[in-house]
Amino acid sequence: MKKIFSVIALFFTAILALSGCVNMNVGVDIQGTDKVTGSVEVTTAKESLQGLDFKDLMAQQVDMSKLDSMLAGQWTYTEVNDGENVGIRFDTAKTMNYTELADAFSVFNIPVTVTDNGKEFTFTMPGSGQTAVDSSFTEAKVAVSFPGSVVSHSAGEVEHNTVTFDLIEGAEVYTATGKANHALFYSIVFGGALLVLTFVFAGAFAPKANKDAH
Repeated sequence: MKKIFSVIALFFTAILALSGCVNMNVGVDIQGTDKVTGSVEVTTAKESLQGLDFKDLMAQQVDMSKLDSMLAGQWTYTEVNDGENVGIRFDTAKTMNYTELADAFSVFNIPVTVTDNGKEFTFTMPGSGQTAVDSSFTEAKVAVSFPGSVVSHSAGEVEHNTVTFDLIEGAEVYTATGKANHALFYSIVFGGALLVLTFVFAGAFAPKANKDAH
């Protein structure tokens, strides 16, 4: 890597020494205004370890107390083992605002920015020179998910509400814009209004009790 990500560097060096190849997948999930979560997954092919236990190998290679200190409560981490790949996954410790997310990703030296104008969300990350990767990575991608449909993007591929950028292919800048999920908002508003009207009409047209005969 031209600029190795600080926390990932611990695992990059260890995995590279063990298997000779590294996969990295970064995720940014925009849930709403000033509500975002993030993830970073670093893995290698299980078969490349030739039967050795990944957890034991990493314990020998990585100072876990140093890792905990570097994460500083911003990230949690879990072991990855899906049968084909093994590694470690980092997830933001909570749903964050835009500033908190940027600060959290700075731990990895990944300069992400999320903004909104009240109607649309925009993701931006510098490309070549700041987040470039070299041939040691067999996969290095960033996936950005929006609450609504994707409006525009530079580079990357779109699937439903997600834009995925390939860092190995590279670009001058990675940017994407997506819509808010107004459909959910309106369904809640109209659903509530319909419920109120139902009670109103039910009360208005309900049979009135017969008065006692005098």
